[in-house]
Amino acid sequence: MKLYNNIKTYIKYSLLVVIITMVSCSDNLDSKSFGEPVLEDFYTNPVQAEQALIATYSSLRELYGTNFWAVMGTDMVFGEIGTDDFIKGGRTAENNAPLFERDKWAISTTNPIMAELWKVSYKGILYANLVIENVPNITFDDTERKKEILAEAHFLRAFYYLNLVNSFGGVPIIDRPLGIGEYNVPRATKEASYTFIEDDLKIAIADLPSRLSQGSDYTGRADKGAALGMMMRVSLYQNKMSQVETYGNQLFALGFELTPDYSTIFEPEGEWNSGSLFEISFLSDATASGSGIPQRVSPNSNKGGGFVQARDGLRNEYEANDPRLDATLYFSDATYGTDWYVRKYAWAPYTKYEIPTTSRSKNSSNNVRIIRLADAYLMYAEAIYSTNPAEAIKYVNKVRTRARGTALPTVVPDLLGTLSGQPLLDAIYHERRVELAGEGFRFHDLVRTGRAEALLSPYGFVEGKHEVMPIPLDQVTLSEGVLEQNNY
Repeated sequence: MKLYNNIKTYIKYSLLVVIITMVSCSDNLDSKSFGEPVLEDFYTNPVQAEQALIATYSSLRELYGTNFWAVMGTDMVFGEIGTDDFIKGGRTAENNAPLFERDKWAISTTNPIMAELWKVSYKGILYANLVIENVPNITFDDTERKKEILAEAHFLRAFYYLNLVNSFGGVPIIDRPLGIGEYNVPRATKEASYTFIEDDLKIAIADLPSRLSQGSDYTGRADKGAALGMMMRVSLYQNKMSQVETYGNQLFALGFELTPDYSTIFEPEGEWNSGSLFEISFLSDATASGSGIPQRVSPNSNKGGGFVQARDGLRNEYEANDPRLDATLYFSDATYGTDWYVRKYAWAPYTKYEIPTTSRSKNSSNNVRIIRLADAYLMYAEAIYSTNPAEAIKYVNKVRTRARGTALPTVVPDLLGTLSGQPLLDAIYHERRVELAGEGFRFHDLVRTGRAEALLSPYGFVEGKHEVMPIPLDQVTLSEGVLEQNNY
Protein backbone atom coordinates (compact mmCIF):
# COMPACT_ATOMS: atom_id res chain seq x y z
CA MET A 1 0.00 0.00 0.00
CA LYS A 2 2.52 2.53 -1.19
CA LEU A 3 0.50 5.77 -1.06
CA TYR A 4 -1.23 4.75 2.16
CA ASN A 5 2.15 4.30 3.80
CA ASN A 6 3.29 7.57 2.27
CA ILE A 7 0.34 9.37 3.85
CA LYS A 8 1.14 7.81 7.22
CA THR A 9 4.74 9.00 6.77
CA TYR A 10 3.85 12.43 5.44
CA ILE A 11 1.78 13.02 8.57
CA LYS A 12 5.09 13.40 10.40
CA TYR A 13 6.32 16.05 8.01
CA SER A 14 3.18 17.94 7.03
CA LEU A 15 3.91 20.61 9.63
CA LEU A 16 6.98 21.56 7.62
CA VAL A 17 4.73 22.28 4.68
CA VAL A 18 2.39 24.21 6.93
CA ILE A 19 5.28 26.44 7.97
CA ILE A 20 6.26 27.02 4.36
CA THR A 21 2.77 27.82 3.15
CA MET A 22 1.70 30.14 5.96
CA VAL A 23 3.04 33.07 7.92
CA SER A 24 2.37 32.64 11.66
CA CYS A 25 -0.54 30.33 11.01
CA SER A 26 -1.87 30.30 14.55
CA ASP A 27 -1.33 34.03 14.99
CA ASN A 28 -3.21 34.84 11.81
CA LEU A 29 -6.08 32.55 12.70
CA ASP A 30 -6.35 34.21 16.09
CA SER A 31 -6.44 37.65 14.53
CA LYS A 32 -8.25 38.67 11.37
CA SER A 33 -6.53 36.65 8.68
CA PHE A 34 -7.32 33.21 7.37
CA GLY A 35 -3.60 32.96 6.63
CA GLU A 36 -1.29 34.72 4.22
CA PRO A 37 0.67 32.53 1.80
CA VAL A 38 4.40 32.68 1.21
CA LEU A 39 4.99 31.42 -2.31
CA GLU A 40 8.45 32.65 -3.27
CA ASP A 41 10.11 29.24 -3.26
CA PHE A 42 7.18 26.87 -3.17
CA TYR A 43 4.73 25.37 -5.68
CA THR A 44 7.42 24.96 -8.31
CA ASN A 45 7.39 21.19 -8.91
CA PRO A 46 5.17 18.10 -8.51
CA VAL A 47 6.86 17.00 -5.27
CA GLN A 48 5.92 20.27 -3.63
CA ALA A 49 2.40 19.93 -4.97
CA GLU A 50 2.10 16.54 -3.27
CA GLN A 51 3.49 17.96 -0.02
CA ALA A 52 1.01 20.84 -0.11
CA LEU A 53 -1.82 18.37 -0.65
CA ILE A 54 -0.73 16.30 2.34
CA ALA A 55 -0.73 19.48 4.42
CA THR A 56 -4.35 19.94 3.36
CA TYR A 57 -5.15 16.56 4.89
CA SER A 58 -3.43 17.55 8.15
CA SER A 59 -6.33 19.61 9.50
CA LEU A 60 -8.51 16.50 9.40
CA ARG A 61 -6.43 15.00 12.20
CA GLU A 62 -6.75 18.16 14.25
CA LEU A 63 -10.53 18.02 13.93
CA TYR A 64 -10.67 14.35 14.83
CA GLY A 65 -8.47 14.00 17.84
CA THR A 66 -4.89 15.32 17.79
CA ASN A 67 -5.08 19.02 18.43
CA PHE A 68 -7.15 19.94 21.45
CA TRP A 69 -8.51 18.22 24.52
CA ALA A 70 -11.93 19.81 24.20
CA VAL A 71 -12.67 17.92 20.99
CA MET A 72 -12.45 14.14 20.97
CA GLY A 73 -13.42 13.74 17.38
CA THR A 74 -15.66 16.32 15.78
CA ASP A 75 -18.41 13.84 14.95
CA MET A 76 -18.70 12.58 18.53
CA VAL A 77 -19.03 16.08 19.95
CA PHE A 78 -21.35 17.63 17.39
CA GLY A 79 -23.25 14.54 16.33
CA GLU A 80 -23.71 12.52 19.52
CA ILE A 81 -23.27 14.38 22.84
CA GLY A 82 -26.51 15.91 24.09
CA THR A 83 -28.72 13.62 22.03
CA ASP A 84 -30.99 10.80 23.15
CA ASP A 85 -28.08 8.43 22.46
CA PHE A 86 -25.11 9.83 24.42
CA ILE A 87 -24.21 12.05 27.35
CA LYS A 88 -20.91 13.80 27.94
CA GLY A 89 -19.60 11.41 30.59
CA GLY A 90 -16.29 12.14 32.29
CA ARG A 91 -15.40 11.96 35.98
CA THR A 92 -18.02 14.45 37.17
CA ALA A 93 -20.89 16.47 35.75
CA GLU A 94 -18.61 19.50 35.50
CA ASN A 95 -15.61 17.64 34.05
CA ASN A 96 -14.71 19.34 30.75
CA ALA A 97 -16.88 22.46 30.84
CA PRO A 98 -17.05 22.93 27.03
CA LEU A 99 -18.57 19.46 26.62
CA PHE A 100 -20.86 20.09 29.59
CA GLU A 101 -22.27 23.10 27.74
CA ARG A 102 -23.01 20.93 24.71
CA ASP A 103 -24.46 18.16 26.85
CA LYS A 104 -26.93 20.54 28.54
CA TRP A 105 -27.62 22.71 25.48
CA ALA A 106 -26.25 25.76 27.29
CA ILE A 107 -23.60 26.62 24.73
CA SER A 108 -21.74 29.90 25.15
CA THR A 109 -20.33 32.04 22.37
CA THR A 110 -16.88 31.58 23.92
CA ASN A 111 -16.98 27.78 23.93
CA PRO A 112 -13.47 26.66 22.86
CA ILE A 113 -14.81 23.67 20.93
CA MET A 114 -16.66 26.00 18.58
CA ALA A 115 -13.64 28.28 18.29
CA GLU A 116 -11.31 25.41 17.39
CA LEU A 117 -13.73 23.89 14.89
CA TRP A 118 -14.01 27.24 13.12
CA LYS A 119 -10.28 27.98 13.06
CA VAL A 120 -9.04 24.52 12.15
CA SER A 121 -11.64 24.12 9.40
CA TYR A 122 -10.67 27.43 7.82
CA LYS A 123 -7.01 26.47 8.13
CA GLY A 124 -7.78 23.34 6.10
CA ILE A 125 -9.71 25.47 3.61
CA LEU A 126 -6.70 27.77 3.27
CA TYR A 127 -4.43 24.83 2.47
CA ALA A 128 -6.93 23.57 -0.10
CA ASN A 129 -7.17 27.03 -1.66
CA LEU A 130 -3.39 27.24 -1.92
CA VAL A 131 -3.31 23.95 -3.80
CA ILE A 132 -6.20 24.92 -6.08
CA GLU A 133 -4.64 28.34 -6.75
CA ASN A 134 -1.05 27.26 -7.40
CA VAL A 135 -0.89 23.68 -8.66
CA PRO A 136 -2.35 24.59 -12.10
CA ASN A 137 0.85 26.59 -12.74
CA ILE A 138 3.15 23.60 -12.07
CA THR A 139 4.37 21.49 -14.99
CA PHE A 140 3.66 17.76 -14.53
CA ASP A 141 4.83 14.90 -16.71
CA ASP A 142 1.92 12.93 -15.26
CA THR A 143 -1.01 15.18 -16.14
CA GLU A 144 -3.54 12.74 -14.68
CA ARG A 145 -1.89 13.01 -11.28
CA LYS A 146 -2.10 16.80 -11.55
CA LYS A 147 -5.87 16.53 -12.06
CA GLU A 148 -6.13 14.15 -9.13
CA ILE A 149 -4.24 16.48 -6.79
CA LEU A 150 -6.60 19.31 -7.63
CA ALA A 151 -9.62 17.04 -7.29
CA GLU A 152 -8.47 15.85 -3.86
CA ALA A 153 -8.09 19.48 -2.78
CA HIS A 154 -11.64 20.21 -3.93
CA PHE A 155 -12.90 17.19 -1.98
CA LEU A 156 -11.09 18.29 1.17
CA ARG A 157 -12.35 21.85 0.87
CA ALA A 158 -15.89 20.50 0.55
CA PHE A 159 -15.33 18.31 3.60
CA TYR A 160 -14.19 21.22 5.76
CA TYR A 161 -17.08 23.37 4.60
CA LEU A 162 -19.61 20.64 5.31
CA ASN A 163 -18.39 20.43 8.91
CA LEU A 164 -18.80 24.19 9.21
CA VAL A 165 -22.26 24.32 7.63
CA ASN A 166 -23.53 21.44 9.76
CA SER A 167 -22.31 23.25 12.86
CA PHE A 168 -23.00 26.92 12.14
CA GLY A 169 -25.34 27.17 9.15
CA GLY A 170 -24.26 29.53 6.38
CA VAL A 171 -20.59 30.53 6.63
CA PRO A 172 -18.14 32.81 4.79
CA ILE A 173 -17.17 31.24 1.47
CA ILE A 174 -13.43 31.63 0.92
CA ASP A 175 -12.51 30.21 -2.48
CA ARG A 176 -8.95 31.55 -2.81
CA PRO A 177 -6.09 32.78 -0.62
CA LEU A 178 -7.06 36.22 0.61
CA GLY A 179 -4.96 39.34 0.40
CA ILE A 180 -4.54 42.07 2.96
CA GLY A 181 -7.80 43.91 3.50
CA GLU A 182 -9.97 41.04 2.27
CA TYR A 183 -10.35 39.15 5.52
CA ASN A 184 -13.79 40.31 6.64
CA VAL A 185 -16.03 38.13 4.50
CA PRO A 186 -19.75 38.01 5.35
CA ARG A 187 -21.63 34.77 5.83
CA ALA A 188 -23.20 33.17 2.80
CA THR A 189 -26.63 31.62 3.16
CA LYS A 190 -26.85 27.98 4.09
CA GLU A 191 -28.19 27.23 0.61
CA ALA A 192 -25.29 29.03 -1.09
CA SER A 193 -22.83 27.24 1.18
CA TYR A 194 -24.26 23.88 0.18
CA THR A 195 -24.10 24.85 -3.49
CA PHE A 196 -20.41 25.67 -3.12
CA ILE A 197 -19.81 22.30 -1.46
CA GLU A 198 -21.66 20.49 -4.24
CA ASP A 199 -19.62 22.28 -6.91
CA ASP A 200 -16.38 21.16 -5.26
CA LEU A 201 -17.62 17.59 -5.00
CA LYS A 202 -18.67 17.54 -8.66
CA ILE A 203 -15.06 18.30 -9.61
CA ALA A 204 -13.83 15.57 -7.28
CA ILE A 205 -16.29 13.03 -8.69
CA ALA A 206 -15.31 13.87 -12.26
CA ASP A 207 -11.53 13.77 -11.82
CA LEU A 208 -10.80 11.23 -9.08
CA PRO A 209 -10.31 7.54 -9.80
CA SER A 210 -11.75 4.79 -7.64
CA ARG A 211 -9.15 3.19 -5.40
CA LEU A 212 -10.68 -0.15 -6.39
CA SER A 213 -9.43 0.42 -9.94
CA GLN A 214 -6.03 1.72 -8.79
CA GLY A 215 -5.06 -1.13 -6.50
CA SER A 216 -3.56 -0.70 -3.06
CA ASP A 217 -1.32 2.16 -4.23
CA TYR A 218 -4.24 4.59 -3.92
CA THR A 219 -5.34 3.56 -0.44
CA GLY A 220 -5.35 6.43 2.03
CA ARG A 221 -6.50 9.20 -0.28
CA ALA A 222 -9.90 10.61 -1.12
CA ASP A 223 -11.14 8.89 -4.26
CA LYS A 224 -14.27 8.78 -6.40
CA GLY A 225 -16.06 6.58 -3.88
CA ALA A 226 -15.36 9.08 -1.09
CA ALA A 227 -16.58 11.97 -3.24
CA LEU A 228 -19.78 10.15 -4.22
CA GLY A 229 -20.46 9.13 -0.63
CA MET A 230 -19.94 12.70 0.53
CA MET A 231 -22.22 14.01 -2.21
CA MET A 232 -24.92 11.59 -1.05
CA ARG A 233 -24.57 12.96 2.48
CA VAL A 234 -24.69 16.60 1.34
CA SER A 235 -27.76 15.82 -0.75
CA LEU A 236 -29.47 14.00 2.13
CA TYR A 237 -28.93 16.94 4.47
CA GLN A 238 -30.72 19.14 1.93
CA ASN A 239 -33.54 16.62 1.39
CA LYS A 240 -32.51 16.28 -2.27
CA MET A 241 -33.56 12.67 -2.43
CA SER A 242 -33.37 12.30 -6.21
CA GLN A 243 -29.71 13.37 -6.00
CA VAL A 244 -29.08 10.83 -3.26
CA GLU A 245 -30.45 8.15 -5.58
CA THR A 246 -28.45 9.36 -8.59
CA TYR A 247 -25.12 9.52 -6.81
CA GLY A 248 -25.87 6.30 -4.95
CA ASN A 249 -26.27 4.45 -8.23
CA GLN A 250 -22.91 5.81 -9.38
CA LEU A 251 -21.26 4.78 -6.13
CA PHE A 252 -22.66 1.26 -6.11
CA ALA A 253 -21.46 0.73 -9.69
CA LEU A 254 -17.84 1.10 -8.50
CA GLY A 255 -17.91 -2.28 -6.76
CA PHE A 256 -17.46 -1.52 -3.06
CA GLU A 257 -18.80 -4.27 -0.78
CA LEU A 258 -19.74 -4.56 2.87
CA THR A 259 -17.02 -6.26 4.88
CA PRO A 260 -18.53 -9.51 6.23
CA ASP A 261 -17.86 -9.04 9.96
CA TYR A 262 -19.25 -5.89 11.59
CA SER A 263 -17.06 -6.33 14.67
CA THR A 264 -13.84 -5.89 12.65
CA ILE A 265 -14.76 -2.57 11.03
CA PHE A 266 -13.13 -0.48 13.75
CA GLU A 267 -10.15 -2.77 14.31
CA PRO A 268 -6.78 -2.29 12.54
CA GLU A 269 -7.72 -5.11 10.17
CA GLY A 270 -10.78 -3.07 9.22
CA GLU A 271 -8.90 0.00 8.05
CA TRP A 272 -9.76 0.78 4.45
CA ASN A 273 -11.80 -2.39 4.14
CA SER A 274 -14.00 -3.09 1.12
CA GLY A 275 -16.86 -1.13 2.65
CA SER A 276 -14.84 1.89 3.78
CA LEU A 277 -15.17 4.95 1.56
CA PHE A 278 -13.10 7.48 3.50
CA GLU A 279 -10.99 7.47 6.66
CA ILE A 280 -8.66 9.84 8.50
CA SER A 281 -5.21 8.35 9.02
CA PHE A 282 -3.32 8.47 12.31
CA LEU A 283 0.08 7.33 13.59
CA SER A 284 0.83 5.71 16.94
CA ASP A 285 2.69 8.80 18.07
CA ALA A 286 2.07 10.35 21.47
CA THR A 287 3.53 13.71 20.51
CA ALA A 288 1.93 14.88 17.30
CA SER A 289 0.23 12.46 14.96
CA GLY A 290 -1.79 9.95 16.95
CA SER A 291 -5.48 10.00 17.74
CA GLY A 292 -6.49 10.87 21.28
CA ILE A 293 -10.00 9.46 20.90
CA PRO A 294 -9.32 6.10 22.64
CA GLN A 295 -7.92 7.79 25.73
CA ARG A 296 -10.90 10.11 25.94
CA VAL A 297 -13.65 7.54 25.47
CA SER A 298 -12.11 4.75 27.58
CA PRO A 299 -13.12 4.35 31.26
CA ASN A 300 -11.46 6.27 34.09
CA SER A 301 -10.37 2.91 35.51
CA ASN A 302 -8.18 2.31 32.46
CA LYS A 303 -6.45 5.71 32.29
CA GLY A 304 -9.29 7.03 30.16
CA GLY A 305 -11.34 10.19 30.30
CA GLY A 306 -14.64 8.34 30.58
CA PHE A 307 -16.32 10.58 28.03
CA VAL A 308 -19.22 9.82 25.65
CA GLN A 309 -21.45 7.39 27.53
CA ALA A 310 -24.58 5.84 26.07
CA ARG A 311 -28.10 6.43 27.34
CA ASP A 312 -30.50 3.57 28.00
CA GLY A 313 -32.55 4.60 24.98
CA LEU A 314 -29.77 3.66 22.59
CA ARG A 315 -29.11 0.31 24.25
CA ASN A 316 -32.82 -0.50 24.20
CA GLU A 317 -33.03 0.34 20.50
CA TYR A 318 -31.06 -2.78 19.58
CA GLU A 319 -33.08 -5.88 18.80
CA ALA A 320 -32.56 -9.00 20.88
CA ASN A 321 -29.17 -10.61 20.19
CA ASP A 322 -28.14 -7.99 17.62
CA PRO A 323 -24.34 -8.52 17.49
CA ARG A 324 -23.86 -4.81 16.84
CA LEU A 325 -24.75 -3.97 20.43
CA ASP A 326 -21.68 -5.73 21.82
CA ALA A 327 -19.56 -4.40 18.97
CA THR A 328 -20.65 -0.84 19.74
CA LEU A 329 -21.06 -0.53 23.53
CA TYR A 330 -19.64 -2.12 26.66
CA PHE A 331 -20.24 -1.79 30.41
CA SER A 332 -17.66 -0.51 32.88
CA ASP A 333 -18.19 1.11 36.28
CA ALA A 334 -17.98 4.90 36.06
CA THR A 335 -17.58 7.60 38.68
CA TYR A 336 -20.21 9.58 36.79
CA GLY A 337 -22.63 8.78 33.99
CA THR A 338 -24.37 5.69 32.67
CA ASP A 339 -21.46 3.18 32.76
CA TRP A 340 -21.93 2.39 29.06
CA TYR A 341 -19.07 3.34 26.75
CA VAL A 342 -18.37 3.42 23.01
CA ARG A 343 -16.36 0.34 22.03
CA LYS A 344 -15.64 1.44 18.47
CA TYR A 345 -12.59 3.52 19.41
CA ALA A 346 -11.83 2.26 22.93
CA TRP A 347 -8.62 0.87 24.39
CA ALA A 348 -8.01 -2.81 25.04
CA PRO A 349 -9.45 -4.86 26.72
CA TYR A 350 -12.65 -3.19 25.49
CA THR A 351 -11.60 -3.76 21.91
CA LYS A 352 -9.49 -6.46 20.32
CA TYR A 353 -6.99 -3.79 19.27
CA GLU A 354 -4.12 -3.50 21.77
CA ILE A 355 -3.84 0.29 21.76
CA PRO A 356 -1.01 1.40 24.07
CA THR A 357 -2.40 2.59 27.41
CA THR A 358 0.19 5.22 28.19
CA SER A 359 -0.50 8.37 30.15
CA ARG A 360 -0.33 10.47 27.00
CA SER A 361 -3.53 11.52 25.30
CA LYS A 362 -2.46 11.14 21.67
CA ASN A 363 -1.33 7.60 21.13
CA SER A 364 -3.58 5.66 18.78
CA SER A 365 -2.86 4.87 15.16
CA ASN A 366 -6.39 3.59 14.59
CA ASN A 367 -8.00 5.50 11.72
CA VAL A 368 -11.29 7.33 12.13
CA ARG A 369 -13.92 5.99 9.74
CA ILE A 370 -15.76 8.87 8.08
CA ILE A 371 -17.87 7.41 5.26
CA ARG A 372 -18.98 3.78 5.18
CA LEU A 373 -20.84 1.87 2.51
CA ALA A 374 -23.51 0.83 5.02
CA ASP A 375 -24.29 4.50 5.57
CA ALA A 376 -24.59 4.97 1.81
CA TYR A 377 -26.98 1.99 1.58
CA LEU A 378 -29.19 3.48 4.27
CA MET A 379 -29.12 6.96 2.73
CA TYR A 380 -30.14 5.38 -0.56
CA ALA A 381 -32.96 3.41 1.05
CA GLU A 382 -34.29 6.55 2.72
CA ALA A 383 -34.17 8.42 -0.59
CA ILE A 384 -36.27 5.85 -2.47
CA TYR A 385 -38.52 4.37 0.23
CA SER A 386 -41.63 6.16 -1.06
CA THR A 387 -41.01 5.57 -4.77
CA ASN A 388 -39.45 2.11 -4.76
CA PRO A 389 -40.05 0.42 -1.40
CA ALA A 390 -38.93 -3.01 -2.62
CA GLU A 391 -35.53 -1.65 -3.60
CA ALA A 392 -35.26 0.30 -0.35
CA ILE A 393 -35.94 -2.89 1.61
CA LYS A 394 -33.25 -4.69 -0.38
CA TYR A 395 -30.59 -2.19 0.68
CA VAL A 396 -31.68 -2.16 4.32
CA ASN A 397 -31.54 -5.95 4.31
CA LYS A 398 -27.98 -5.87 2.98
CA VAL A 399 -27.03 -4.02 6.16
CA ARG A 400 -29.08 -6.32 8.40
CA THR A 401 -27.72 -9.48 6.78
CA ARG A 402 -24.17 -8.34 7.45
CA ALA A 403 -25.14 -7.39 11.01
CA ARG A 404 -26.29 -10.88 11.98
CA GLY A 405 -23.23 -12.50 10.40
CA THR A 406 -23.25 -16.25 10.98
CA ALA A 407 -26.20 -16.18 13.40
CA LEU A 408 -29.58 -17.71 12.61
CA PRO A 409 -31.89 -15.80 10.24
CA THR A 410 -34.13 -15.04 13.22
CA VAL A 411 -31.37 -12.80 14.60
CA VAL A 412 -31.72 -9.34 13.03
CA PRO A 413 -34.19 -10.83 10.53
CA ASP A 414 -34.72 -9.35 7.09
CA LEU A 415 -37.40 -6.69 6.78
CA LEU A 416 -40.67 -7.99 5.41
CA GLY A 417 -41.12 -7.31 1.73
CA THR A 418 -44.56 -5.85 2.39
CA LEU A 419 -43.29 -2.87 4.37
CA SER A 420 -44.01 0.56 2.92
CA GLY A 421 -44.77 4.13 3.89
CA GLN A 422 -44.07 5.34 7.42
CA PRO A 423 -43.37 1.85 8.86
CA LEU A 424 -40.62 1.40 6.28
CA LEU A 425 -39.21 4.85 6.97
CA ASP A 426 -39.23 4.12 10.70
CA ALA A 427 -37.34 0.88 10.01
CA ILE A 428 -34.71 2.85 8.10
CA TYR A 429 -34.41 5.35 10.94
CA HIS A 430 -33.95 2.46 13.36
CA GLU A 431 -31.27 0.90 11.20
CA ARG A 432 -29.31 4.13 10.97
CA ARG A 433 -29.44 4.53 14.74
CA VAL A 434 -28.02 1.09 15.56
CA GLU A 435 -25.69 0.63 12.59
CA LEU A 436 -24.04 4.05 12.90
CA ALA A 437 -24.22 4.58 16.68
CA GLY A 438 -21.36 6.67 18.03
CA GLU A 439 -20.22 7.75 14.58
CA GLY A 440 -21.65 11.26 14.67
CA PHE A 441 -24.95 11.03 12.81
CA ARG A 442 -27.69 11.02 15.43
CA PHE A 443 -28.07 14.77 15.96
CA HIS A 444 -27.96 15.59 12.26
CA ASP A 445 -30.44 12.82 11.48
CA LEU A 446 -32.89 14.15 14.05
CA VAL A 447 -32.58 17.74 12.83
CA ARG A 448 -32.95 17.00 9.12
CA THR A 449 -35.96 14.71 9.68
CA GLY A 450 -37.78 17.11 12.00
CA ARG A 451 -37.58 14.87 15.07
CA ALA A 452 -35.11 16.90 17.14
CA GLU A 453 -37.59 18.97 19.14
CA ALA A 454 -39.70 15.99 20.19
CA LEU A 455 -36.77 13.79 21.19
CA LEU A 456 -34.20 16.28 22.47
CA SER A 457 -36.24 18.94 24.27
CA PRO A 458 -36.16 16.88 27.51
CA TYR A 459 -32.39 17.41 27.50
CA GLY A 460 -32.57 21.18 26.92
CA PHE A 461 -32.70 21.44 23.11
CA VAL A 462 -34.65 24.48 21.88
CA GLU A 463 -36.13 24.36 18.39
CA GLY A 464 -35.15 27.33 16.26
CA LYS A 465 -31.91 27.83 18.18
CA HIS A 466 -29.91 24.70 18.80
CA GLU A 467 -29.98 23.32 15.26
CA VAL A 468 -26.76 25.32 14.84
CA MET A 469 -24.04 26.46 17.21
CA PRO A 470 -22.98 30.03 17.98
CA ILE A 471 -20.38 31.66 15.77
CA PRO A 472 -17.27 32.01 17.98
CA LEU A 473 -17.38 35.39 19.67
CA ASP A 474 -13.76 36.18 18.87
CA GLN A 475 -14.50 35.76 15.15
CA VAL A 476 -17.56 38.01 15.34
CA THR A 477 -15.51 40.63 17.17
CA LEU A 478 -12.57 40.45 14.76
CA SER A 479 -14.92 40.80 11.79
CA GLU A 480 -15.99 44.23 13.09
CA GLY A 481 -19.62 43.28 12.79
CA VAL A 482 -19.45 41.65 9.35
CA LEU A 483 -20.19 38.19 10.76
CA GLU A 484 -23.77 37.96 12.00
CA GLN A 485 -24.27 35.82 15.10
CA ASN A 486 -26.76 32.96 15.26
CA ASN A 487 -29.60 33.08 17.78
CA TYR A 488 -27.31 33.18 20.83
